[in-house]
Amino acid sequence: MKGCLSLIIKTIIAVLVFFGLLHLGVIDFIRNKIDERATTTREEVINKVKDIVDLSEIDDEYNIATNFQIMKNRMIVADHNASGQKMIIIEPKNEAILTKDDIKSDAIKEKIENALNKYKYKPFQLNKLDITKHGEFEGIGQTIPYVKINVEMANIPIKDMEGIVGVAELENGKNLIIISANEKGKYSQIIADAFYKKVK
Repeated sequence: MKGCLSLIIKTIIAVLVFFGLLHLGVIDFIRNKIDERATTTREEVINKVKDIVDLSEIDDEYNIATNFQIMKNRMIVADHNASGQKMIIIEPKNEAILTKDDIKSDAIKEKIENALNKYKYKPFQLNKLDITKHGEFEGIGQTIPYVKINVEMANIPIKDMEGIVGVAELENGKNLIIISANEKGKYSQIIADAFYKKVK
């Protein structure tokens, strides 16, 4: 359990870094929120996020870990029990932080890197960010464009990660940032597809 929570924390940190949401004190906040998971049931989490997405059809092989809010950006975290792969749904405060058009464009790498560079004091160093593929998959009742990424970082426990970053559009016009990530060499699109197809 402790190792699983540690991997969730590391993955969330890396994801937050991508979108410029990491400020001093956020890591401790995340740890505290994940510790609260022990007293929150799966049903309670599903009920808390039903105004964003419906997770009631998610299989038990996916652990709906927790949901919390950081600087008015709501985040849902789930993990695949067998592989440790993480699925993260972010309802950003700023809906324009990442759009479907951004994901489809050739400028997506620059947009992510620019978001990182806005923060002078960062407890990490981005050594390398590669966009290896543009694609689409079916999930949340729509076709979601995504980019596959490889990331190498310094000063955080997981130095090499891979996964996808995509954007879904809700009926109310809001964007959701859709992420699935794992340590390099362990990422599976099949696992991500199986999860997001059952999110409504």
